[in-house]
Amino acid sequence: MGKVFYKLFYHVTWATYRREEIITEKIEGYLFPFLLNKAKRFNCEILGCNGISNHVHVAIVIPPSESISNIIGKLKGSVSYFLNKELQVTKDFSWQAGFGVLSFAEKDLPGILRYIERQKEHHRMGDTKDVMELFGDNDNDKE
Repeated sequence: MGKVFYKLFYHVTWATYRREEIITEKIEGYLFPFLLNKAKRFNCEILGCNGISNHVHVAIVIPPSESISNIIGKLKGSVSYFLNKELQVTKDFSWQAGFGVLSFAEKDLPGILRYIERQKEHHRMGDTKDVMELFGDNDNDKE
């Protein structure tokens, strides 16, 4: 296939298994840089990522040749393996099955990035966007 032009922006959110509050500051210090680097290996670009103790938000560009589900599944699995087996900072870190995803226009990128950047503040103030926060609440399957 020749060169393909694309601008595909996604806001993706996924939670820890049973929404356990296990993403500590220490884990964040490994988690977010790892996600950025791993996404590059999958030919994706993470434009912003942040979260709170039980879920993460990612603004990501995924090429049209890749499946969103496949990329997010690989990122989630890679993080769990990295934290549990390679770094051994956790023993049983895992994600809830599934994720939430919305596509958005490039003009909306600054607002999406602000929302992701300010996750802790939004949750502390009760000022969250329900559509991106209520995903998978009834899903206790492990991934």
